[in-house]
Amino acid sequence: MTSSMPPHCPSSCRESAIPVDVARQRELKWLEMFSNWDKWLSRRFQKVKLRCRKGVPSSLRAKAWQYLSNSKELLEQNPGKFEELERAPGDPKWLDVIEKDLHRQFPFHEMFAARGGHGQQDLYRILKAYTIYRPDEGYCQAQAPVAAVLLMHMPAEQAFWCLVQICDKYLPGYYSAGLEAIQLDGEIFFALLRRASPLAHRHLRRQRIDPVLYMTEWFMCIFARTLPWASVLRVWDMFFCEGVKIIFRVALVLLQHTLGSVEKLRSCQGMYETMEQLRNLPQQCMQEDLLVHEVTNLRVTEALIERENAAQLKKWRETRGELQYQPSRRLHGSRAIHEERRRQQPPLGPSSSLLSLPGLKSRGSRAAGGAPSPPPPARRASAGPAPGPVVTAEGLHPSLPSPTGNSTPLGTSKEARRQEKERQKQEKESEKERQKQEKEREKQEKERQKWEKEQEKEQQKQEKERQKQEKERQKQEKERQKQEKKAQGRKLSLRRKADGPPAPQDGGDRSSASEARQDAYF
Repeated sequence: MTSSMPPHCPSSCRESAIPVDVARQRELKWLEMFSNWDKWLSRRFQKVKLRCRKGVPSSLRAKAWQYLSNSKELLEQNPGKFEELERAPGDPKWLDVIEKDLHRQFPFHEMFAARGGHGQQDLYRILKAYTIYRPDEGYCQAQAPVAAVLLMHMPAEQAFWCLVQICDKYLPGYYSAGLEAIQLDGEIFFALLRRASPLAHRHLRRQRIDPVLYMTEWFMCIFARTLPWASVLRVWDMFFCEGVKIIFRVALVLLQHTLGSVEKLRSCQGMYETMEQLRNLPQQCMQEDLLVHEVTNLRVTEALIERENAAQLKKWRETRGELQYQPSRRLHGSRAIHEERRRQQPPLGPSSSLLSLPGLKSRGSRAAGGAPSPPPPARRASAGPAPGPVVTAEGLHPSLPSPTGNSTPLGTSKEARRQEKERQKQEKESEKERQKQEKEREKQEKERQKWEKEQEKEQQKQEKERQKQEKERQKQEKERQKQEKKAQGRKLSLRRKADGPPAPQDGGDRSSASEARQDAYF
């Protein structure tokens, strides 16, 4: 595949073309999103997605990737974990392979050019730590270029947790032994190719070229070793936001431009020529602006990928049995990761506020053998109106005033219950609306599939008609050539007859001459 050689300042050419005030404004918008990240993901995700598609400012790309993948929170939840993994002895079989792969990752980049340099050392630390963190997976060679791209943007510890999120959430099972997940996604990709480019699908099937022969490096390295560097960064920006569907879309666009027309297929008559074409993709289709435009306009959704995943998984089990490795559920981008995090960490209920009351603290201290906390000082008579009702529940000091300052008992108030019901009602309505939109999308998808089938049938019909006309033309050409040969033969015979042979000197010569003339005529 075409190897991308990152410059010393990634995407510098493109960003230098952007006016300084526009670039600064984009940076301020991203900084504002970082300050209210959960709100933006839950309420204004479409805006986040749009800004990722425009490209993340290079000065904030590392921070954006960590926020989008939620690796920042994972790092904060595991302080000192990376250093602990570094100190642990790794499995020698993995460490030997990692050392051999270090010099192969972007050898012309200044971080990795020197053997034993700081870039190669950090890359070794990350890959070794992952083999200890996930001993069931170990090390896969495709992880090295992914980790190297992350290291170009952030320190080793941050890059490690970002790699963990890619392997666990975005591409689960891709780097496990047997590579079953990538084989399954290859079948999904081939089914999607039939929709996106019937000509390319038919050609690859006719040549018996399996998807794993050309798409494995694309998917497992997230195009880091295939596309120009500016395009790699834009693809990664969208990938961290929207998930694996971006990888599927990019691969479909590349195949559409490489094998998607009759003219392009003329130079790919055999398997060898086709594979050479796939190893040397057209430069035009890999350019940043064209690629991003076509990727964002290609209608390949998470729902479509999941439907194809279910269908191909069923087929896999029927033909090959159960998967040897059961990866975790794949999450489609930052919003799905954010929603999973919210489900795993539900908000505290109303009664949880009791734990912060002083009475409970004093009860805990008495149970531990400590001295009870002194009662609060009594109010002066001149200090104002009489205090509200006191709480007399067990474990609370009898003179402690109610936290609400009114007659409302501890617990959920009517207003809170009303708000909760209102919230549940809104959630149900939004769920109904979402289901309605999903049904509408499915209906549109079915109509599109029907239209695509009709278009494919029409193309096949036209192709057959063209082949029929070609055969007819060849037949006419052969008939014309045959008639021309006959006409030339007649002309030659008549010319020889008109010229005649020389007069014989005796009778024997006359008879042989007549025989020769007769043979020439016939």
